[in-house]
Amino acid sequence: MAPFEATTISSRSHTTAMARRTFVKALGGLALFTGTTRRACAQPAAGGGARLVAAPARVPLNPSAAGPADLWSFTGDAAGARLRAPLGEALALHLTNELPQPVSMHVLGLRTENALDGAAPLAGDAVPPGGERSLTLTPVRPGTFLLRPAVLAHAAEQSARGLYGTLIVPEPESIAVDEDVIVVLSDWALEKSGALRASFGTAEDAGLAGRLGNWLTVNGVTPPQAVRLPQRGRARLRLVNAANARIFTLRFDAMEAEVIAVDSIAVEPFAPARAMLTLLPGGRLDVVVTPGEGATVSGLFGTSTVPLVTFAATGAPSPHADEPRPALAAPDLPAAIDLAAALRAEAVIGGGLDPNRPATDADVTRLWQVNGAAFTDQREPLLRVPRGKPAVLAFTNQTAFVQALHIHGHHVRLLHPLDDGWEPYWLDTFAVPPGRTVRIAFVADNPGRWLIGSAILDRLPAGLATWYEVT
Repeated sequence: MAPFEATTISSRSHTTAMARRTFVKALGGLALFTGTTRRACAQPAAGGGARLVAAPARVPLNPSAAGPADLWSFTGDAAGARLRAPLGEALALHLTNELPQPVSMHVLGLRTENALDGAAPLAGDAVPPGGERSLTLTPVRPGTFLLRPAVLAHAAEQSARGLYGTLIVPEPESIAVDEDVIVVLSDWALEKSGALRASFGTAEDAGLAGRLGNWLTVNGVTPPQAVRLPQRGRARLRLVNAANARIFTLRFDAMEAEVIAVDSIAVEPFAPARAMLTLLPGGRLDVVVTPGEGATVSGLFGTSTVPLVTFAATGAPSPHADEPRPALAAPDLPAAIDLAAALRAEAVIGGGLDPNRPATDADVTRLWQVNGAAFTDQREPLLRVPRGKPAVLAFTNQTAFVQALHIHGHHVRLLHPLDDGWEPYWLDTFAVPPGRTVRIAFVADNPGRWLIGSAILDRLPAGLATWYEVT
């Protein structure tokens, strides 16, 4: 397949919603391929653990272009760091910053204490240029996790240059699959020369749809990738959206597919509605597939379809062919939330640029507001809640764009419109369509000051964030 150039699609066309037991198809989107990295993701650190070095890297993302792209990477390529950690055991990380900006990483989905959250300057400190820092993370749940830049002023540029990674924490007992494949999706804004588009933090990126790329990769290279399985074999696809702003729509053709985890948390397995799934920026989905003849995972955008993963059956039948379909153990999260006793707060999202007028690079730090104030002007939390109390947060989107939000510190339930129940999965990243109100609920059991920020990273330094405090 020739290298694929993706057209730019405004995120205004995405109205992402989740229905009970299903994910509803969103409009537009893009996608990539599956596979494993071709090189080590992190060097061993002295005394054990892993050493992550954030450094410049020249990478030929478009093999047909004249030159490479100047990336920032942990691995010297575009694949992203690959970390693994046993459940319940300490993972020591040593971060070295060889970039011209301060660096701090947030691990989406991983429960940590507030000081390790990474959302600088709200929670923890960044590593300055030329600096180093060691930290220890102890995973308390298995899952698929995403490392994403989290210094609010610089996260968008660092992510667009490729500074990200994954952390896999296996379940204590393996599930019945033949292959376990990480699928990191990203898009890149490239010039014809193959270089990254040099402008970062523009009003257009910050105030409109975000930095939507025109070149796709999966695990850092051009799709599609073939996955070989035994006859009647199964694969677990760990789908991760590392793009700044792109909402991906994936279609699963000629295969059985079941979602077994959403945003790093196990769910009762369910089949995607109309064999399609939507993945927000920063989102993670674990899907077990049993491919048939001609099976393909494709990405949809506009009127085009891009094959991302193809499957080939080889050899003897799978030893798992006649076993029950895989399912993960239920998570250690509350079975019920007392909505009547919940403390409540409302967040109204406003701002952005008029999509029908030319953008100007004015004061981009206040292009977006929550309850009338950009993040840097907020002196009080959206909600202050005592530890152990239930909370409900309502987000109303008064802008012309879909808003994708990521909540730090807790996983949440997406409430039904009448507050008479919730969807049967836990999330940390959710969408609020234009003109709509979305409510989330959780039990505040993790003390600290926690960010609720735009998952479309270009909007973070432009003010689209707020915070809550668990006391």
